[in-house]
Amino acid sequence: MKDIDIYSAIYDIVDENMNSAGQKLRISKELVLSTTTVKPGKVDILKLSRERNNETFVKKAYIFMLNRQIDSYAVKAWKPQYKLPPDEFQHNVVTTIKGSQEFFNNQVRMYNNIYSENNSFGGSLAGIGRPAGIPVSERLLKVYRKMPPFMKNAAKKLLGGRR
Repeated sequence: MKDIDIYSAIYDIVDENMNSAGQKLRISKELVLSTTTVKPGKVDILKLSRERNNETFVKKAYIFMLNRQIDSYAVKAWKPQYKLPPDEFQHNVVTTIKGSQEFFNNQVRMYNNIYSENNSFGGSLAGIGRPAGIPVSERLLKVYRKMPPFMKNAAKKLLGGRR
């Protein structure tokens, strides 16, 4: 039996017990199971960005980036933005959480932050394939940053980014 199957069975047992007591779990099975594949204190933003449902994304972001479930106040604050395109919504969520004191205090490390404001491409290369651009890994951005200016310009031109 795989670990994921064990966690799934445990969730089912707890959920059944809660229902018998007339209560409901505040966290979905999908969300619980997604946390089993993540190392505490580390979050891969590129992997997280594969979630295309905005409501589920923000719930996962709070768990992975703040080590807690989203509270009702935050749900109300994010709800008006659920209609945004996923890339735009995710950018808003990641940059907002990353800038919070709570995130800083938790000392969570982010990897492959495609929404980073601290890189030359802004985390993606605009103009290729979709409106928000293609994601660029942090490792690739490190290589890019070390390139001489003429190579940076050539890379941007080749990938359709701004010069």
